[in-house]
Amino acid sequence: MIRITTIFLCMLLAAAAFGRYRAEVSVRELREDIENIETSKVEELREIQMLRAEIAYLENPDRLAKIAETKTDLRPSTLGQRVNARDFAAFFGDEDYLAEEEAPAPESDVIRNALAMALVSDAR
Repeated sequence: MIRITTIFLCMLLAAAAFGRYRAEVSVRELREDIENIETSKVEELREIQMLRAEIAYLENPDRLAKIAETKTDLRPSTLGQRVNARDFAAFFGDEDYLAEEEAPAPESDVIRNALAMALVSDAR
């Protein structure tokens, strides 16, 4: 009886040791995965920072103004070149638009900048 109990306890001890070994291996693998993820996270954050710096450089107004001066003949629009939506529709003959009630134009830098970039000339 003692031999059977001893054999059973030895097998139980071996199973526990094997289970502990497998748990340690699993924890080690998971820690390696976490380290790899942290490393890739740091690399991605560096790349994001580099891309933001590149965007800031590419969108620099002084740089864009220099390119515009060398590559195009664009210049700020004058008051005579600016038109409102009703005059624009009348110029192109859109009677449906002229019949509708016109809402006030929003005060937006986007619209103002778009008008500054556009060259509106008189139709001849």
